[in-house]
Amino acid sequence: GGSDYDSAADISAPAPTKNAAGEVVGSSAYDDDDGGPQLNAGQQALQRMRDQRQAAADKELRAVSNLRAVDDALREDAGVAAIPEKVAMRMGKRMLPFVGIPLFGTMGAFVAFWYLATYKDYEFQPAAVATVTVGFLVTGLLGITYSMLSASWDPDREGSTFGADEFNRNVGNLKEGLSRSRENALLRERMAGMPEEEIRRALNDLDKRDEKRKRDAEGLREKMEREME
Repeated sequence: GGSDYDSAADISAPAPTKNAAGEVVGSSAYDDDDGGPQLNAGQQALQRMRDQRQAAADKELRAVSNLRAVDDALREDAGVAAIPEKVAMRMGKRMLPFVGIPLFGTMGAFVAFWYLATYKDYEFQPAAVATVTVGFLVTGLLGITYSMLSASWDPDREGSTFGADEFNRNVGNLKEGLSRSRENALLRERMAGMPEEEIRRALNDLDKRDEKRKRDAEGLREKMEREME
């Protein structure tokens, strides 16, 4: 779906929360283990809302960052989006039975109908002949689809003989890819209306917040290790 933010500024850090004394407190101020100034229930609820909004904003910014990274990779080497040679050859091998058999079945049906009608004096309704031959053709077309989806898309993994597991996995990947494409289209539409400098500034702010979270997590882990000693 769409986003609640209208500019890159909307997906940067929200305004800090202040306590009754006017001091700025962080999102952990309502944590009993923080040891800093404690907020009342209303301030805690407000801060949680701000944290939720910031988490949603950071998620969208990470999507922007990932999208720009993919675009940069494609600009540098368009071949990264191509099907690997091993995978393409694997798909081709799987088409031999899944497509070849229905194709030969179509030709065999024509020959069988002709032979029976010419030398055995059998009479066949044209609709019956068309139904049988079209059935083989449709099976062949489905075979092409199944050959592609049942092959392992990992160049280093051969996959199973019939490819049932690979088929389910690849169908799931396609659904996920289509959903991601729609999200990316909406994201590109929003990015088109933002100044490049504003986007860069928001991404830099995200990097700083992520770095701070990492340092805080490491500090907390070290503190817990010291307490356990």
